[in-house]
Amino acid sequence: MEYLAEMVENNGEIYGILSDKEFTGTRKLDEQYQEFYTLNRTFASLEFSNALYRFGLYIPEDIIYASNQYYLFPNTRLEERDDYDRMTEYFSLGRDYLALSEERKEIGSMDTSNMLTLYHQIKDGNGDKTLGVCSVSIDGERIARVMENANITSNGLVYLVNAEGEGVVSSNETLFEKLKEQDSQLPSGVGNAWEAVRIGRTSYYADRKDIENTGWQMVSLIPASEYDGQFRSLVMSAMVAVVVMMITIMGVSCFLSNYYVGRLKKLSMEMQHLQEGDFTVQLPSVQQGDEVEEVYRNFNFMVGEVRRLLREHFELGKDARVAELRALQAQINPHFLYNTLDLINWIAMDYEAEDIEKIAWNLARFYRLSLNHGKDLISIGEEAEHVQVYINIQKFHYDDAVHLEVDVPEELKGLACLNIILQPFVENAIIHGIGERAEIRQCSIAIKVRRQGDNILFSVKDDGPGMTSQQMKDAVDLNINQIKGGYGIKNINFRIKLCFGEEYGVRYESVLGKGTTAFILIPAMTMEEAEDKIM
Repeated sequence: MEYLAEMVENNGEIYGILSDKEFTGTRKLDEQYQEFYTLNRTFASLEFSNALYRFGLYIPEDIIYASNQYYLFPNTRLEERDDYDRMTEYFSLGRDYLALSEERKEIGSMDTSNMLTLYHQIKDGNGDKTLGVCSVSIDGERIARVMENANITSNGLVYLVNAEGEGVVSSNETLFEKLKEQDSQLPSGVGNAWEAVRIGRTSYYADRKDIENTGWQMVSLIPASEYDGQFRSLVMSAMVAVVVMMITIMGVSCFLSNYYVGRLKKLSMEMQHLQEGDFTVQLPSVQQGDEVEEVYRNFNFMVGEVRRLLREHFELGKDARVAELRALQAQINPHFLYNTLDLINWIAMDYEAEDIEKIAWNLARFYRLSLNHGKDLISIGEEAEHVQVYINIQKFHYDDAVHLEVDVPEELKGLACLNIILQPFVENAIIHGIGERAEIRQCSIAIKVRRQGDNILFSVKDDGPGMTSQQMKDAVDLNINQIKGGYGIKNINFRIKLCFGEEYGVRYESVLGKGTTAFILIPAMTMEEAEDKIM
């Protein structure tokens, strides 16, 4: 959690926004929205890469998006905590503060849960000024399960104690409360390892482990009666086992050396052949009526299963491809929905309700086409409409500064293509053009669809800043496992090659300062032909 908090503090985009001298709520709404978009995207990427943890950032309450209540919160939320004075004391000592809190339980959900949260101050470069406070949280139930796994006896107890000596999480809350009633001050603080203590009428062995840099402790209690009884039982069992083993070994060692060694050597030899890739090996079936015969039968069965699984591997390949495709499609960033809904709220502040109605309609159409009833295929005509409603939304965002031309011959509109293969290119053209560069006032995008023999070629051309050769190469790199954020184009390229083969996919042509053209090549197929090929 400390590492993730430092990752937030050292993130260039987050630090750049917090350290800006004009970071106040008096600025224009569009400037604040751009900040919100950047922060929301950055925290979404951090949380996606570290799914066990929830992230938060506390900023001045006069900034309009401080009330987002998802990743961003006003400072007053911290000040309202009962332990705020204790938190500020830790901060004044240059330490992080660890405490319980109510935070979001899962990614994409607003349901809350009892969380263990680390609060970390973000300082300026000189370490003099506090720019904000970030939080990293983990579900308290996970900590409770750690306590349960650490408890090794039926009536034992493991619990966490914070810096003030208060019990926080335990392996058995019922037993914990019962022991507290018998002794208001359960063992914590400095003590010897497995020290004998007495709580009520019961004797325990207590052990304390400090949790580094927190002032917290994990305390383990084992009833003395259970420990002593198990110890005596283990000693007696060990002694009996040693005696039995010695007698048994002496009695059967000669027999085993004469009877089994030859047959085991045969087994070893055939196993060696199997390891070398010979799947035709087979041990002789001799009715000996002993354990080695059972091993022989199991070995022969195992070899037969290996051969069967190799045959099934080819039959399962198609299902594996479909499963991988669905996993890739599931990666498409869902936060566009949240950002667009926020945009609707912004427009509501400056415009009349007619604009809100148009955005809502286009947004509904956008997601109806995106989800496509859970299907992977869509017609080219519907895919073109999907891009158009996306642009209709972005026109409100950029004050009609985004223009789109779509040229799709009528005879191609009914042919099939993969769902959502054009919109990410259009989104990139907007974000990396007018979205990131203040000097760019207009953004023009042209989409053409043409048939080339048995194939369909899409082209998406923009008049943006263009890309270098390395940027074009990186944009379609298929190493999905190394993606750290923004994987839309890589996803599309990978999906196309996965479904249709290596000869299909995405390529770029670009001139710096003049724009970029993306080409997407897929086979020309009807919806029925496409379903037969990839489903």
